[in-house]
Amino acid sequence: MPPGNFSPFQAKVIVAYVRSLAEVARADSTNGLASRGEVLFDGKGDCLDCHRIGNSGSRLGPDLTDIGSVRTAAGLERSILEPEAEVLPQNRLIRVIPKSGQPITGRLLNQDTFSVQLIDRDNKLLSVPRSGIKEVMFLESSIMPSYRDKFNMQELQDMVSYLVSLKGIKPQ
Repeated sequence: MPPGNFSPFQAKVIVAYVRSLAEVARADSTNGLASRGEVLFDGKGDCLDCHRIGNSGSRLGPDLTDIGSVRTAAGLERSILEPEAEVLPQNRLIRVIPKSGQPITGRLLNQDTFSVQLIDRDNKLLSVPRSGIKEVMFLESSIMPSYRDKFNMQELQDMVSYLVSLKGIKPQ
């Protein structure tokens, strides 16, 4: 890097920025193995029951195909251990109570003057006419279970490593 003529304040800002890059790198590092995490994701975690990676899985929960590009390892770990801590608006579930029939719970896709469209727990696309709806409400809680008691520390690190590795295409 060529020398620069920076004021003390500018030099402090540059140093703070460089140090923040190191913090991000540390936050993204894990001690797990992505290959073991993938086995957990597909098996013990039952994650494909709600989540999708590429063409596999459900559309009920968030698509995780590129989750490693948008979330840090620390953030992913927190979501696995404390799923209630932060539920993004686009990931909240909706409950539609029809005038007749059973309530329907799913992920809201769209709504307009005439209908509410959602994906239900069976991965079915539903369009419910507003004329047949008694009540519509967002669920404040997450349906994702905490894996605090389901995964040991190594399994958690493996799972986080796998999720961090997802950058838009399924790892080979």
